[in-house]
Amino acid sequence: MVSIVSETKSRPKRLTKAARRQQLLEVAKAVLENGDADALTLAVLAERANVSKPIAYDHFGTRSGLLIALIEDTSRYYETDAETKIAHAPATVSAIAEIVATAYIHCALDAGPALTVLAAAVEANSDARNAGRAVQSNHAESFRRAFERVLDEPADQMTSLYKGLVAAANSICDDRHQQKITTQAAIETLTHLLVTSLSPFARSGCA
Repeated sequence: MVSIVSETKSRPKRLTKAARRQQLLEVAKAVLENGDADALTLAVLAERANVSKPIAYDHFGTRSGLLIALIEDTSRYYETDAETKIAHAPATVSAIAEIVATAYIHCALDAGPALTVLAAAVEANSDARNAGRAVQSNHAESFRRAFERVLDEPADQMTSLYKGLVAAANSICDDRHQQKITTQAAIETLTHLLVTSLSPFARSGCA
């Protein structure tokens, strides 16, 4: 009787589906942080997470589904208080640029070194590649929304510029992950890039 009670108490608590999904994503990131994207399969994920294969397949369906889920999980920087800060910031390009740059760099840091490996894995996977580009487009749209109240240029004419700024921001994040620059230097570099690129389009008094 005692052994049965003890065994029951030591049994791990069952996770909710949402919590299990997040656990699996964290384990997947750990695999990527070792730099081995090819090793990231649903079977390997299940083994590393100590769950059955059907559980991993139930959450992601395919390896492409897992990669897409990882992309989405690492791209939620505006789900922080960044949007609130932007709404209450001075109506200047420089003030908003600092908020956007800080949020973007810290999001990349939260994602960890796995982000660089994930980007390469996504580009090599045709199904996930489209999702990755959609996320980049979403980031460009987030940049547009952040600056729309201080710029005069029509949004459709700025699309390519915002996409270019996102690509540059990702490159700066890669440099930070590789420890080529400090976090502060990364934020200052991206802030400067945003200011110099967008100030020519600023409304009067908003530069």
